[in-house]
Amino acid sequence: MERDWLHRRRAAGAQRRARSGALTLIRAAASVIAMAAVILRLGWEEPWLAPGTLLWIEAFGLAVYALTIIASMRADPGGRSRIARAARANGFECAVLAFGFVFVWSPMILASAVTLLFLYQALSLYLWVVQTSAPPGLVFVGSFLALIAAGTGGLMLPNSTPADAPIGLVDAVFTATSAISQTGLVVRPTGDGFTRLGHIIILILIQVGALGVIVFGALLAQVVGSSFGLRATQTIAEGTEQGWSGQLSLKRLVVFILVMTHATEAVGAAALFLGWPESWSGAPWGDGPAAWTDRAFHAVFFSVSGFCNAGFVTTSNSMQGLRAHWSTHGMLAGLIVLGSIGFPVLDNIRRVVWARIRGRITRDGALVRLTLNTKIILSATAAIYIFGFAMIVIGELTQTDEPAGLVLLDAHFMTINRTSGFDSIAPDQMGLLSRLALIFLMFVGGSPGSVAGGIKMMVFAVLALAVWSTLRGKPRVEAFGRTIPDEIVRKSATLIVMSLAVVMATTGVLVATETGPEAQTLGPYLFEATSAFGTTGLSLGITPTLEPPGKIAITVAMFVGRVGPLAVVAALLAIGLARRPGYEYPAEEVVIY
Repeated sequence: MERDWLHRRRAAGAQRRARSGALTLIRAAASVIAMAAVILRLGWEEPWLAPGTLLWIEAFGLAVYALTIIASMRADPGGRSRIARAARANGFECAVLAFGFVFVWSPMILASAVTLLFLYQALSLYLWVVQTSAPPGLVFVGSFLALIAAGTGGLMLPNSTPADAPIGLVDAVFTATSAISQTGLVVRPTGDGFTRLGHIIILILIQVGALGVIVFGALLAQVVGSSFGLRATQTIAEGTEQGWSGQLSLKRLVVFILVMTHATEAVGAAALFLGWPESWSGAPWGDGPAAWTDRAFHAVFFSVSGFCNAGFVTTSNSMQGLRAHWSTHGMLAGLIVLGSIGFPVLDNIRRVVWARIRGRITRDGALVRLTLNTKIILSATAAIYIFGFAMIVIGELTQTDEPAGLVLLDAHFMTINRTSGFDSIAPDQMGLLSRLALIFLMFVGGSPGSVAGGIKMMVFAVLALAVWSTLRGKPRVEAFGRTIPDEIVRKSATLIVMSLAVVMATTGVLVATETGPEAQTLGPYLFEATSAFGTTGLSLGITPTLEPPGKIAITVAMFVGRVGPLAVVAALLAIGLARRPGYEYPAEEVVIY
């Protein structure tokens, strides 16, 4: 009797799981069909189906989606408690559905609701992949490849570009990769080369790429109330460059990143909106005052691009029209610094400041203090700033005819701007010493756990400390009364060597394939390759003139610079490397000098 009861219970459980799986598939299919209708309606001036028909398809997709949720609730044997469980499990979806049905008469709100549900289903699929046995590095790289493919398709929609200037496949891939990697290199002007729909797509790519597919996957887990297993946690740690494990829990990581990012961007957009002059040379709305809606959109675009260190602009001359406008300089410089300093550092500073305000210097029995990571990052950032500022000032004063006041302002902004693609003065108008300094600054980049690229500030600092320890005869690398593990030193050296290899290989491809006026000049190509790998976006003006092989090489460099050479290699080798060798060779010294 007991066995029959267990058998019936297991059979009923299997039926519920099968029914739940079928409803999930129907829900996903409904979101895909509705999203296809949105793309057809917004992406073409004259879509294949009538706009009214497409609106009905979108509404039908929402209705089917809602019915699957109701069906899953009815299939739950939990009685009245099933409503509470459904609210917890499907709260986000129910809220979006309610919003969409209430404002179903608005085509834009209907499209927004459909898009949110589609993204929710896509993230659900991503979370499922994360929790499988797929190598974490491969999942991380694959996520960015999928985003680039989606962004490329979006930018190639007819309504994303002016009717008389459609974009080709290579240029679309280049632009999508540049936006996803927060680089800012462009093969066509962002302002005039894309429509408002294209601007929105680029803005979404910048934001999603900056926060990372991994963090959005973590957010999804918090929304649906599920818990992460070991593999998911490992993937998130790798995707956030391992800057979080000892400092932030998963929930705090997600909440802090999202709140910090969007609050900072909102403040930046408001400051730019209020501080911009009515018009300036290269303004995105042309000569004269702009409508407040246009002004607000471009302020949001600049703020997101600044905090994400993307450097994309809707102006025709980057920041050059606002070269001496102090409020814009100050706000953008602040956004760039906050985006490039790293979320672990920002969170550590926040906790220390809050502890001092409350007068409590301990928490859970531990001293609340600046960590070694924060101290090294802040010290290295200050040292790099002083070095870059001095080099650019010397270069501009001795090799150009710029006034001293503008030289100081340009040196300040361009040194901070080493991780983004804004420019207050065109790099090709700067002196050779200033360009050399920019190459070094772009190669170093920002901090771990930030939206910036480059080899990372910590890698440079660790190698500099290793050199200093060697010169002093120290057997270990030390900083601020702590010893840095040898494993970190080896990883830093490996990353620098691999990064140099990427820059040299990219430069080699450009030198070998380009036939333009700079074909016999190494400097512009080295500058371009370093900017691409460092995901900076500064250029000497050769990006739009690159041949297709050169554009492909720069695209690969931007991708590798964003996900990291180690992540790419780990993704490629993870399938073949089943285990490490179980033996060790005897040691023998070699001559190095």
